[in-house]
Parts: sequence; structure tokens; C-alpha cells
Amino acid sequence: MAGLTAGYYLQRKHKIALFEKSERIGGNAYSHRTPDGKVLDIAVAAFGHAGYKNFYALLKELDIPTAPMQDSYMSFHDLDSQEGLYLTLSPRSALFQDRKLLRPANLQSLAKLFIGLQRAQHRLAKGALKGVTLGRCLEELPEFSGDAKVIFLSALCLLSSMEVHELWASPAEFFLDKLRTHHDVISPKAVYSVRCVRDGTRRYVNALAARYRKEIRFNARISSVERGADGAVLVMENGARETFDAVVFACNPDQALALLPTPTALEQELLGAWRYKDGRVVVHRDHGAFPPRELIEAYTFLYRVRDGKMETSVSGSLWHEPQAAKDCDYLSTQHPNFPIRKELVELDTVLRTPLFDFGSVATIPRLPRLNDQGGTFYCGSYFGYGLHEDAVTSAQAVAARLGCGP
Repeated sequence: MAGLTAGYYLQRKHKIALFEKSERIGGNAYSHRTPDGKVLDIAVAAFGHAGYKNFYALLKELDIPTAPMQDSYMSFHDLDSQEGLYLTLSPRSALFQDRKLLRPANLQSLAKLFIGLQRAQHRLAKGALKGVTLGRCLEELPEFSGDAKVIFLSALCLLSSMEVHELWASPAEFFLDKLRTHHDVISPKAVYSVRCVRDGTRRYVNALAARYRKEIRFNARISSVERGADGAVLVMENGARETFDAVVFACNPDQALALLPTPTALEQELLGAWRYKDGRVVVHRDHGAFPPRELIEAYTFLYRVRDGKMETSVSGSLWHEPQAAKDCDYLSTQHPNFPIRKELVELDTVLRTPLFDFGSVATIPRLPRLNDQGGTFYCGSYFGYGLHEDAVTSAQAVAARLGCGP
């Protein structure tokens, strides 16, 4: 998203070329076409108005409409007990539950969640969470237990693509600040505030690239980026060399660092602090481990808690996307923790996502200092909370430095 956005602005005044390592553009904005012709978003799909100011402004500029999720929110299903908490919005799903959501125990869990969030945000505002892990923060707040803890950790897995054990050791300050900014995710506001792009993410991916599509080099194999007084030279794996006045790194920071033969001390420090993981994503039609379809919400978390430790997968039910057909039965599962029948798998792939730990998070305020060192610039979602908004905002900042701001 960062590279596409930077290209969109830079092409207004500059001749540009975009080098894409794979055979498609979009990164984690991944629209997949199924054999029956359906085009579905298997990763990034929904955006809350509260924290996506620049992204929604860009959609407006591109004249791209959005739509609410189709009467759906989140479900939490225990793989061991085969029971759960299903936050349904549609009348049909509510009727299927037969008012189970309104049981006192469920209402108490939701009340504990919001009280716990309020207390955690109070500690954040007081500056009491510096150096504190998220796990320790939760242990010190008794409200985060049972279903309240499951909801909280599951939502953060969705927002970060990290697993529970990784979140447990991460900075509480970072993730609570993220929830303070994106305050319509774990909130009733999600009913009207969280929206999808009509026709899927491919709509804005294609719109951003439309004016420079002929300048996109797919399956590009860059060996290194050499910097000198006359600009930056891209050296390809086959030995070809191409000189540019400036180069924008819109890839992951570890990938950018690996391309630099002589990184500066600042680049080594800031880019070198980041670790990424290859998260498995499976698009499939195997509903065997899930609750009944009426209880499979837009995001369904299949979890288990053993010896006090929780693990969960994150599944998007793709029939809730605005462009999906009513008979769609595809699920997209990240970090699957249940068996999936091979004959029902449509796509099995990996997506790279950052790990937000104390080392990487500490670099975020200083990352803009990397720009304009020897004609190289940087942008990406890692400049903030790891979301589209951060990718767009950092790309706009780079474009502005090169005379092409929004």
C-alpha cells in the first residue's frame, strides 16, 4: 500500500518506475479470484473510520465507495468445549442463538471487557505502562479474565497479525495506544464505523496504479541499491544497472537493509531493529471446526486455552464482503490451529507481517529521519501501527519531501 500510494503522488511530477518482486501488486491487500470467478479479499478487508483518516480521504479522492460489513461482527469459539461467545448483528443469527448472547454471564463478560479497557487506558494516560509487557498489564487488571480476555487478545491478533504468545511479550503501551486511536474496533461503534471497499481492495489497488501501470516491473529481482553523488543505482541479479535520482523503499525494513551494500549507522540501527514473520493464510471451504454458519461472523476466532495459555486462529468469512455472492462459502484463516481438509483448500500461502516488540516499537518515532539520505526514502505500515493508514501517511510524507504532497 505504501509503494502504490507513493507512486500515485510521485507520478504527478516525476517519471517513475515501480519494482515489484512478485507477480501482483497490493501486498497484504490481496484480492484472490476463485475457480468459480469470485474475487475475494483474503487478508486486509475492513477499515474503521476512527483511525483511518488519511486512507478514507484517499478513497474519496479516488472516488471509491465503501459499504458496511453485512450484519456481522465477531465470534469466539472454543475448540475444546465447542461453545463460545457470538457477537451477532443480524436478526437471523440472533434468533439462532435464542437470546443466548443476553445471558447474564455473557453480558458480564462484555462489561468486564469495557471496564478493563477503561482502566488500562487510564494507566496509559498516567504513563504507568512504560516498559510493561501486555501480558503483565493484563495480569494486573482482574477484569481481563475469561471471555473478556479472549475477546481482547483475539481482537489484537486481528489488528496485528501476531499470535497470542507474541502479543504477551509485546509493549502494552504500544497496543493500548493503538486501541485508543482505533477506538471503533472493540466497540459498538463498529456496527456503523467499520466498512469495506465495494468490489474489494483490488478497486483501490488498481486505481492507485492506473496512471503508471506501464511502469510497473513485475517479478523484479534487485540485487542491491548503490548510492552516489549522481543518484541511486539499482543493480539487478542479472547484472543490469539502472540509475535514478531517488529511490523509495516501500518494502519491509529488513528487506531494505539487505539491499544496501553500505547502510548508514542510522539505517543499521532503525531498520535492523525489525523482525518479520511469514504468517500462513489458508483460503478454504472446510467448516468442520466452526460453529454453525449462522454464528460464523465476519471475523471468527477458533481458540483454546490450555495450562493458562491461549492460542487462536483468525478467520474471515468471505461471504460477508460486499462483493461476495450469497452462496459463497469461503473462509480465509490466518495461523490455522485446526485441521483443514486438503480437498477443500483453495489457496495456501504466507504473508509477511512485522513483529511489534520493544526493540522495533522504539524506532517508530525516529523512522522519518531515514528519509533523504543519499537520495533514498522509506515508507511503510511499520512507520506506525502496521495498518493501511500508516502506509498511506508515510507515503504521503515521502511524496511531500519530493514536491508531490496530497
